[in-house]
Amino acid sequence: MKRIALAILVAACFTFPAPAELPFAQDRIGWNKPAAPFPIIGNIYYVGTAGLSVHLIATPAGLILIDQGLPESVPEIEENIARLGFKLTDVKLLLAGHAHFDHVGGLAALQHDSGAKVVAMAEDKPYLESGHIPFGPCRDVPTVPVKVDRTVRDGDSVSLGGTTLTAHRTGGHTPGATSWSMTVTEGGKAYRVLFASSTSTGGNPLVTVPEYKNIVADYRHSFAWLKSVKADVLLTEHQDLSEEIARAGRAKQGAPNPFIDPTALPRYVAASEAAFDKELARQRP
Repeated sequence: MKRIALAILVAACFTFPAPAELPFAQDRIGWNKPAAPFPIIGNIYYVGTAGLSVHLIATPAGLILIDQGLPESVPEIEENIARLGFKLTDVKLLLAGHAHFDHVGGLAALQHDSGAKVVAMAEDKPYLESGHIPFGPCRDVPTVPVKVDRTVRDGDSVSLGGTTLTAHRTGGHTPGATSWSMTVTEGGKAYRVLFASSTSTGGNPLVTVPEYKNIVADYRHSFAWLKSVKADVLLTEHQDLSEEIARAGRAKQGAPNPFIDPTALPRYVAASEAAFDKELARQRP
């Protein structure tokens, strides 16, 4: 009887309205279209949907997931993990990219289903644990609150099974937006991988934002940092920004690993900063 009651409670916690009934309805439908999982480089795999990236890192001590998609994406993410031959219960760490519903909406369910620990930047912890972000268009889309098991700050590292990721605070999109970096080896050569958090304005107010007074300064700091680093492989939270599914298609055709592209990060940052400058000028009186 207790098990039945628990099952009902869990179902209530993780049942969501149909996408068509939610804000961003059309976006959600497109983002949530299924995509087959694929290897990227080294021990990194893609297990997300057609629109939203979820990256899996396999280690001898278990799995790491970076970003967790929409709540309605969870069955697809879990199926993709299984299709690669991995077990959901082997997921040990859930790393947050930033606290918007389209990237952490599935976090609570994946935390529940896997038993993994949640790791997030300190500045986004309040939003994850309350399920609410108080500014920008995402303020109207709550998420299921989650307990953050470990809080990180800029420059902190997270390790599992011989793999180490470094957290880089690239704020602006949210105060605790986090880009993660690591090194992988493929074909006897080491490559630096950057999982870049979103740097788009994404409908954010940029002028007179009492809930986030340093928003412009944070964006500027993030662009400066991203321009100062190099990455052999760029992976983004919206896969189309780094052409991940398209690159996977080229890999199937036998091309050298198309994810290795040192020009991708500079192009991504230049486009994002230009869009930011244009939007800031539009919002200023």
